[in-house]
Amino acid sequence: MEPPIRARLALAAAMLLGAGWGPPAPDPPPSEPRDPESDNAEDPFAEPPPRDPDDTPFMSAPNNQLGQWSVGRKRPLTRSFDDDHHLQLTVAPAYAAFHVPFIGRGNGPFRGVGAALELDLRVFRWLFVRAFASHTAHPVFAESAYNEDDGSVAQLSESGLIQATNTGLSLVYALDIGRFVPRLDLGGGLLFVRSPTGPQDGQWGQPCASGNVCDLGLYCSAEEVCRPATLIEVHAGVALDVLIARHWAAGLGVRYTTMLSTLDIIPIYLQATIRLSARF
Repeated sequence: MEPPIRARLALAAAMLLGAGWGPPAPDPPPSEPRDPESDNAEDPFAEPPPRDPDDTPFMSAPNNQLGQWSVGRKRPLTRSFDDDHHLQLTVAPAYAAFHVPFIGRGNGPFRGVGAALELDLRVFRWLFVRAFASHTAHPVFAESAYNEDDGSVAQLSESGLIQATNTGLSLVYALDIGRFVPRLDLGGGLLFVRSPTGPQDGQWGQPCASGNVCDLGLYCSAEEVCRPATLIEVHAGVALDVLIARHWAAGLGVRYTTMLSTLDIIPIYLQATIRLSARF
């Protein structure tokens, strides 16, 4: 039995040596570069590399890159223009005009200048309550009439100032559309009109004219003398503010005023203003 076992072992060794036993030889490198897309084809969830630079994904937020706000992220220090305020104080140089006749002066208009002060307090997002006061002065000249029959000159009115002081309350609707803020106001108040004294009936300090008539801003007293009066007025206005900084705005405004007793005459008193506002 021994010779056959040795023969078998020798035969097996010869077969192993002849077959070249060992690790397989490595494949030669490819003659062309590998295509990355062929590797990604094996992974169904892999995305191909971008071919266009615009397709490159954004950097992670923040650093002025796209991203959602989060609790831990700091908000920018620079705020956009908006109408987010609770109080607004406005100083406004004003042009004003009376569109009613004064005794001995004709029908007008009687133009003047002055100033207005407004304080707006926010009630709702779009609604404010406004307290305001204004004063204007309207220069007028002395008027006289020449009588051709006897050559005499009759004095009709004295020179001086027609002065108007207006104060009251308004409801203001403010439409916040970013940098531009239109404002509509409607309200009422008190109007004090003082015209120069004059020589004719119906003027300040003179007897009442026929029918107990006196100039605007005067009333016929029990002594039938024209005395200063307080007028109740109603008004409507529109303004446009432009936000120039977080706490500052500038704009233009117009307000029409009439007397509560003469609503058919509009306007009796007109104001146009250049507005400069501080917002808090």
